[in-house]
Amino acid sequence: MMFEYPERLWLLLLIPVVVVYWWKRRRETGLEYSYLPLLVRLPVSLRQHLRWFPELLHITALGLILVALAQPYRSVTIDTDKEEGIAIAVVVDVSSSMSIHMDIGGKRMSRLAVARKVLKDFITGDGETLKGRSSDLLSLITFARYPTVLSPLSSSHQAVASLVGGIKISLLANADGTAFGDAAALGAAQLSEYERAYGLDKSVTSKVMILLTDGENNSGKYSPIAAAAMAKEWGVKIYTISLGDRPKEEAFDAGNLSMDDIMSNADWILKAMADTTGGIFQRAYDYDSLRNVYGAIDKLETSRLHTFKYEDRQPIFHWLALLALCCMMLSISLSATWLRRLA
Repeated sequence: MMFEYPERLWLLLLIPVVVVYWWKRRRETGLEYSYLPLLVRLPVSLRQHLRWFPELLHITALGLILVALAQPYRSVTIDTDKEEGIAIAVVVDVSSSMSIHMDIGGKRMSRLAVARKVLKDFITGDGETLKGRSSDLLSLITFARYPTVLSPLSSSHQAVASLVGGIKISLLANADGTAFGDAAALGAAQLSEYERAYGLDKSVTSKVMILLTDGENNSGKYSPIAAAAMAKEWGVKIYTISLGDRPKEEAFDAGNLSMDDIMSNADWILKAMADTTGGIFQRAYDYDSLRNVYGAIDKLETSRLHTFKYEDRQPIFHWLALLALCCMMLSISLSATWLRRLA
């Protein structure tokens, strides 16, 4: 048992004073009797043995009340684990080129369909390599010529995954094109604004953008490099993914170069965006490689687990006060009935 105000326990020194006062008062009260030796021969009853009991109850009640004034409590230390999530903006290309088909296990699926499938597993988990982002805030942005926010940052992962499943190729008139510079600028601004509005702690919560595209940046107001500079200023890390066809070996003179050494102009720009912000650029050519890319990001951007200890103080002064009240009521009851005194 611990006390909120232990200095109030000094009041317990009043109890000896009360005991002395009670003892002197009892010695001063009594009945006059002519011959005391006759009283010595009289048997002593149980009532006489307990004649001091009401006063003892009074003193006990006083002690309990004085202890209750110090506000005693029971302290319980509780360890709890808290997972610090990551704010992730998922940015997906929905331009017409994303309708190009690719082979997946003998099946033909569009690039966008492949991206949808992998993204849903990235968000909710597949029970195997992708664990899901259960502790993270997720937003969803699509873009062709213009970027569109389908979902602000949200902890409702099933809702975001459902929106991912409904992503379609942009069919708006005069809206085709690829503006991943504008999309990156919008995603970075969204993450930065959320941090400003809700006060995310930079030391425990990182801001990440995962940008998937299959083409050159040919539209929009912001250049990809300018968008990356803004993201860096706001502390946003950009992971860029280039989804396209695998280069054919006969299309270049291999020499000492591997296929991964051959990059398009768009790839170089995407790599520069990632390098500027501390992210990573990767290319994907099919379902398996895209899944591996998101799996690598899933391992790189992990939530942090923190253990917190806090003290749960459970007050018990009210029980002492209740016990003191019971002592007082019992004392008054006994003094008025079975242990009633004449003086």
